Amino acid sequence: MKFNELKFINGICQLDYNYYVLSFTQQPNQDLFECTVFNRAKLPVDLPGVKTEKIKNNKWVKISLSKKDIERLILKFRAITGIKTPKHLEYNEFYKNIF
Repeated sequence: MKFNELKFINGICQLDYNYYVLSFTQQPNQDLFECTVFNRAKLPVDLPGVKTEKIKNNKWVKISLSKKDIERLILKFRAITGIKTPKHLEYNEFYKNIF
């Protein structure tokens, strides 16, 4: 899946990979995106090899992803889940980042 195939609603795109939901949020006034991975319990999760945060000044901060970074992350999720074309969630189905 290429970046231009993603459907953003109000700056957010969420892809359903059955057990996981991959969420991209566009940063205001930038061509960069933040990513959160949710599980079906609607809680953010960490997956081996999938980096969405880093430590900066002794605090966890979101990593800014470019369009190419997002395409690479989608390929990783294809390898993890076997799903080639994930479902785009509608706005009323969006998982909310509670952190």
